[in-house]
Amino acid sequence: MDEQQRNARIRELAREVWEAEGRPDGQADRHWAMAERLVDAELRAEHEDLGLDTGSAH
Repeated sequence: MDEQQRNARIRELAREVWEAEGRPDGQADRHWAMAERLVDAELRAEHEDLGLDTGSAH
């Protein structure tokens, strides 16, 4: 996933969160941050499913 695709996915998820919360005003930064974490988790899960090393040590 390139940066443009990542940002599009973040935008999509942020909107879904915003709508799920009843479209509150003033929460865009929080919704964006939540969506970023979700996309990062999706990418980590995808890499793990493919057996790729994510570079994080556990």
